[in-house]
Parts: sequence; structure tokens; C-alpha cells
Amino acid sequence: MKGLLLNALLGLCLGRFGSVWWLLVFLPVVAAELAYGVYVYHLGLHAGFIRRAVTLLVCGQFGFLLGALLRPMRGET
Repeated sequence: MKGLLLNALLGLCLGRFGSVWWLLVFLPVVAAELAYGVYVYHLGLHAGFIRRAVTLLVCGQFGFLLGALLRPMRGET
């Protein structure tokens, strides 16, 4: 649950203030979260490892899209 919140907030901030190229930041973040899950909870491929990785990436991407929608329009003050 903390990983989903982290990715959503990170995506929201990157989408609001960054560019599309900042989406690449999610790859090492998700890799670190998955490594933590493997080390602490002893997750394997049969224990939802792939499902967890996809969920974390999709949550971050949705946050990024929401942040991009919150950007001000050009010419708007």
C-alpha cells in the first residue's frame, strides 16, 4: 500500500512539473520496491511478483497522467 501511494504521489509531482521523459524515473523506483519485497517478504514469481510490479507501474503512470492534466493551459494566468 505504501508503494502505491509513493508511486501515485511521485507520478503526480512528475506529471505536474516534469516532462514525459521523467517517466523513466519509475523504473528504478519500482525495481527498488520489488527488491525490498523480495528481501523482506521473500516474494517469488509465483507469489504475485509480476502482478505487484505491474500494479506499481500502472499506479505511477496514472498519477503522472493526472499531474499532466493539472498543468495550467498556455496563455492562462
